[in-house]
Amino acid sequence: MTLSPVESVLRHIDVRSVNKSVRRETRNREAYYPPVGVYRWWARRSTSLFRAIVGAFTRDHPGRCLIADPFAGGGVIPLAAILEGHRVYAQDVNPWAAEGMARMLSLPSGRAISVAAEELYALAKPTLDRAYSTTLSDGTPGVIGHTFRVATACCPSCQERSAMYPHALVSLLSRKELRKNHAILACPAGHLFNGLIGRQNRCEICGLKTDPEQIYTRGRFTTCIKCGHNDKLTDRALGGSWRWEVVLVERLAQHRRELAIPSAAEKDQAENDQWVPHRGLGSILSGRETQVLLRHGFRRWEDLYPARQRVVLETLFGIIPLASSDANVAEALRWAVGGAVEMAGLLSRWDRYYLKSYGSMAGHRFNFTTFTAEQNVWGLNTWGRGPVPKRLAMFAKASDWLSGRLGRKLKIEGPLKGAERRTVMSKATDVRLVLGSSERMPITNNCTDLVLTDPPYHDDVQYDDLSRPLRSWIGLPVERLFGDAVPNGSSAGGRQADGYREIITDVFSEARRILRQDGRLILSYANRDPLAWVDLFIALQNAGFRALGRLAVQSENDTDFPKRRVRACQLDLIMELLPAPSRVVKEFAPRAWPRTKEGNYLRIIGRTFMRVGNLPDGWEVRFIRSCKACKFLSNGKTRHFKI
Repeated sequence: MTLSPVESVLRHIDVRSVNKSVRRETRNREAYYPPVGVYRWWARRSTSLFRAIVGAFTRDHPGRCLIADPFAGGGVIPLAAILEGHRVYAQDVNPWAAEGMARMLSLPSGRAISVAAEELYALAKPTLDRAYSTTLSDGTPGVIGHTFRVATACCPSCQERSAMYPHALVSLLSRKELRKNHAILACPAGHLFNGLIGRQNRCEICGLKTDPEQIYTRGRFTTCIKCGHNDKLTDRALGGSWRWEVVLVERLAQHRRELAIPSAAEKDQAENDQWVPHRGLGSILSGRETQVLLRHGFRRWEDLYPARQRVVLETLFGIIPLASSDANVAEALRWAVGGAVEMAGLLSRWDRYYLKSYGSMAGHRFNFTTFTAEQNVWGLNTWGRGPVPKRLAMFAKASDWLSGRLGRKLKIEGPLKGAERRTVMSKATDVRLVLGSSERMPITNNCTDLVLTDPPYHDDVQYDDLSRPLRSWIGLPVERLFGDAVPNGSSAGGRQADGYREIITDVFSEARRILRQDGRLILSYANRDPLAWVDLFIALQNAGFRALGRLAVQSENDTDFPKRRVRACQLDLIMELLPAPSRVVKEFAPRAWPRTKEGNYLRIIGRTFMRVGNLPDGWEVRFIRSCKACKFLSNGKTRHFKI
């Protein structure tokens, strides 16, 4: 009897429909899939995409499958598999991810969260009033929404202290789309005054001409207004005279906001001696992303937070046990408060055109700016980006949304430790969560139908560095994550780039061990660096896989701004592989392929991918040469390639 050839499940996917769903979801991810907002993650892909892949797989493999994700990270693949009715094995080396998935999938009821949130507020109100209560300019009672600080330091040449605003335009007074030109400007001498954009202004204090388009700290250099000395911000930061001064406040009332020079009382409220924090968060270790912090004088994680913000956060964490005696509810409160620490008051930046603050690690990196925005940790429901009440409301929504779709509570194991004994996953278990490098997975051989994953994109995102302040506040381990498949080029003991290939080879070898003989490995990947693809393809081949099919689909970066002056990839390559088979296979590639510069780049990569399992000697040189010739790479910042 002749067996029919093995076919790719990707043939079932309607790329146009998937792209439409991805675009819709990523414009408001938490509206379509609320659970993903329970914990912060970087480079999350689309749940819609992975639901489509799972659906395609089960057309050829019907029944309730066991789906594994060895790089579970942001939890979208486990969530997609659960929503499609399957069992899940999910593992990640980062405790923020492993514990975050546990919280995401085991939230208490929305009602229980809402009741506990009200109690938390009642207990915290005396501290919140002391910290943030104020009065608007017309006498209306309100709260401080944001407190803005500018870095000041003495010129090493003439000892003149100056305020180092990044731009002359500090903030519009209303959002850009309202087309109003009133703004708060900083003159070259560092005085704030009300002015107009689109024209030259004179400082109301010193009379200096002020161009709203002027950049004052270009290239992270600053120039002394008195003597003209030009030096690096890093030199000023480490020179011993650096300090942060309160210069502006945002006052809020229901449906009202105003930006204003702070009163003496508001300055004292932000900086007085009543704010005495006690909790230490640990030293900032040298790493690729943390270097910017160390260069500008931050030495410990608590250094990122003004004393008032630290005290309010410490108070909230301290009263959580009083707000709820239910351990699961208390844990939800703890993670909601823990999420708010992303808005570090000496690192969060202000969007001067749209009047909102960004977290301290927005854009997949730590932001350093000399004009910072300390967010009111509690805020008002009508304003603010991510204060605790909004996070709790989102937790309640996520809980109700998930229970409404599943109709029951999930049975979850873990997070277990990666070093535990390999055991059979009970069919009564919906999810097994594991903390540890997926170079070793504590699950038995040949038990998994599908390994579906989104591995780290080489060294693009330093998850260990970025998650460490969050882990330190929430009480999770903050040691360097060895076994993390993200190269760290620092000299402080991190895994170097040449370890990436070794780690993912070990992980894919484990994936092959746990796969059934007729199982599949499907992964998404995107990268502008040909060397990342070289590492990936060699790892897949060395782990014993053979390519079966490929697709190019829309990524989550459709509307993202360029990061690090490099155009973000807008397409992902979806790759399907199977354990090197004895049966004949029918390879798959779609007839339609994106007709863009990036699409042409992925076409070259996709054709090379289809040779995985039989890559010839020396293929890397020809592959890199072909990639370098692509216009997609020549339009952005690329590195010097060599093998």
